[in-house]
Amino acid sequence: MVNVGGPRLAWTASTTANWLTLQNATGNGPGAFTVGYSTAGLALGQHSGRVTVRASDGQTVELPFTVDVLPVEFTLTSGVPAFAAVNGAPIAAQNLSFDLNNQVPAPWTASTAASWMQLSALSGTTPATIALQPEPSRSLLASGVHSADVVLSSPGIPNRTVTSQLSLTRATLSAPSTVLTLGGLTGRDMVTPQQVALSLNTGAQAWPWSLSTLPAWLSASQTSGQVNQSGASVSFQPNAAGVTAGSLSSTVTFTSSINGDTVTLPVTVNLNADQRRLLVSDWGVGLSDTPNGQVLSRTLTVRDNFAGALPWTAVSSAPWLTVTASGNTGVPSTATLVANPASLPSEAMSYATVTLEPSTAGVAPAIVRVGLWKSASGRVSATTVPVRYTNLVADKIRPYVYAHSSSTSIDVYHVYTGALVDTIQVGSSTLARMAVSADGARLYVVEANNPAIAVIDLDTRTRTGTWALPVRPEQELPLLSFRPNGVEIVLVSGIRAFTASGRDLGVPGIYGGLLAATADGRRVYAQDTIGAPTQFWSYDVDYSAISGGILMVRARPSVMSTDGGSYGRDIAVSPDGTRLYVGAAPPYECARLDTETLRFVDQGMPGVTPVYLNNIEVASDGRVLCGSREIGVANRIEVHAADGSLLQTLVYPVSAFQLLNGQMVVSPDGRVVVALSDSPNTIGFLPIAP
Repeated sequence: MVNVGGPRLAWTASTTANWLTLQNATGNGPGAFTVGYSTAGLALGQHSGRVTVRASDGQTVELPFTVDVLPVEFTLTSGVPAFAAVNGAPIAAQNLSFDLNNQVPAPWTASTAASWMQLSALSGTTPATIALQPEPSRSLLASGVHSADVVLSSPGIPNRTVTSQLSLTRATLSAPSTVLTLGGLTGRDMVTPQQVALSLNTGAQAWPWSLSTLPAWLSASQTSGQVNQSGASVSFQPNAAGVTAGSLSSTVTFTSSINGDTVTLPVTVNLNADQRRLLVSDWGVGLSDTPNGQVLSRTLTVRDNFAGALPWTAVSSAPWLTVTASGNTGVPSTATLVANPASLPSEAMSYATVTLEPSTAGVAPAIVRVGLWKSASGRVSATTVPVRYTNLVADKIRPYVYAHSSSTSIDVYHVYTGALVDTIQVGSSTLARMAVSADGARLYVVEANNPAIAVIDLDTRTRTGTWALPVRPEQELPLLSFRPNGVEIVLVSGIRAFTASGRDLGVPGIYGGLLAATADGRRVYAQDTIGAPTQFWSYDVDYSAISGGILMVRARPSVMSTDGGSYGRDIAVSPDGTRLYVGAAPPYECARLDTETLRFVDQGMPGVTPVYLNNIEVASDGRVLCGSREIGVANRIEVHAADGSLLQTLVYPVSAFQLLNGQMVVSPDGRVVVALSDSPNTIGFLPIAP
């Protein structure tokens, strides 16, 4: 609109431009007229025109006008969609709105060469809105930035290309833990699985996964499946058929192909695998046929160290020894050995082995060594040999004891005849404590000055090995041989532990001036030898083939005696591990401790008189022997039943000044007790009534 002002004169507006239009082009005095335009027929480009206004007094004014004629084209009425997502996760659609810039409805079509970009509509009339939906799976897109051109077309109108970008982030396979350990702490749990909680950050969209080839010792609940953000659980457990003893490790890989990406998750699976084996309650059995009484049978408990059900069969190497033919560890299992000495020579030793063989492949058998002494004479009375000895141990299968005087050799005595059988030359070092293996195959002795442990083969009575000790042990530091988990362990208290092959296991973590182990080797008890009140310890012990073989020791709470016991002299445990005995003075008691609490259960057994009790042993038949010393009188050894009742009292053959502390042993058949005394120096042999 153009306004005209001034005196009341007549005026007229006109134009020569045919694209300009005038309305109300005449008037008198102040007024207004409207200028319009029409581009119909005009070529593209800029056009100029004028409007002339003339007054009746001859005055004129010219008003210039220009118009730019532009092409009709598509225009966007929304932003250009841009997408960002984890590859494989659902992607929300976004709208693209458009029109023609002349706002004249017109037909349109849309297309794209990117097959992964889906359009909600391909044609219509402007103005319009379509949804763009990326589908990376249609083109197996990999992570990265991708572009899709959407072309808008309309007849007679230039195409409009809209470029939309899609930014894909590689998906991630994950799990709370990528390290699994199977087999348990000891390597004997081949049943309990461990799980991998697999997850893929693709939201609700699930994708297939697969597992790499597994080692022979490992199995999985599934080797392929589907996974998304909600997760998938895969259980791993040992494959018993492929397990070998030791510690194994393998990396297994989860793989998922997500469009054009391959994502992986490595998981380390460790396996602790102990050697599975049959275990027996006794690895060495000593039998006898003498006037002292026949000891011709022994019943062994049999178990699986994996606590499973193992069928087994047993065979004897000798016709004079029979054994229970078979059994199964899934129920309380026993094997009874019975000897028939009728065909055996008299005044001689006979030997046999019993092999308990499991039917399951890869399980180690149990081998029991058996010795039988047959004699027409036996031992009818107590006797002594006037020799000074400081250390004494008994064989496990033979009627022999081994004694030395801290010199360089060991004397071998027959408990029934009292005769010196042999002398074992050990070396040039001063000897200290000794121990015999559970099967009677080896004798171990500490060489104090070397320092080392000498290994003696008891079948040949020759030295076969030397195990170096890092420090010189004290003369009275105990040496213990026992079999946790059926593996022979030899240790010097607080200094070193070894396997029977001589493998150094390091510091054992077991301390005490006196040591005693249960027959199964799973518990070691310790007692100090100085101070008052006496202190007791117990240790849970195990051995496993994992990590090349390790000795596991867990110290249980120790106890200081509050019941009067002091100055420990000896300690012993029953074959079945249910009874623990200590001999201490004062208060001059042969007492029993609770195996769990280490508290006194019995304050002295019936028949014990106030004398210095300094020796205690438990025979293979469970009877308890308490040895005492008393100045100027014959020392006594009292024999008690398992319930503590007094069975008999043995009198040492001479009025010895004292029985040496902890130097009393019992023959493997439980029929002869042997003890060392001082002033006079003797080794005494006393028969025990059947």
